[in-house]
Amino acid sequence: MDSRDRLRSHQLRITDTRLAVLDLLYGSDKALSHSDVERALPDQADRVTLFRVLQAFEEAGLAHRVMDAHGVARYASCAPTCSSGHHHDVHAHFRCTDCGDVYCLEAVPLPKVKVPNGFKLKESHLELEGSCKDCA
Repeated sequence: MDSRDRLRSHQLRITDTRLAVLDLLYGSDKALSHSDVERALPDQADRVTLFRVLQAFEEAGLAHRVMDAHGVARYASCAPTCSSGHHHDVHAHFRCTDCGDVYCLEAVPLPKVKVPNGFKLKESHLELEGSCKDCA
């Protein structure tokens, strides 16, 4: 499925900026911050537009947000099973303690957790830390 089809399937308007950001996210092996996107696409759009695009992608289920060690939001492409307002974050994330990059570990599923009666689980996260392949 190409970026145009992804935008259509998530009921988002197709624009050059959305196409460029979506291609960037799906082409990256790591989660990207707003600043990373801005640096990679300097002539595509202003800061506010890029922020709104990332936010729209998250709300639509095209991208998910991962916080890094410094509290900076990073965005990565979502699995095809994600939908509007309901992310299936079923994989772990790896944060490199040397360079700070965050990677989705699609092959590492989150463990099933049973919460006590009366509790309602909304999200779960598993973050692993260490050195990435470039820093190791």
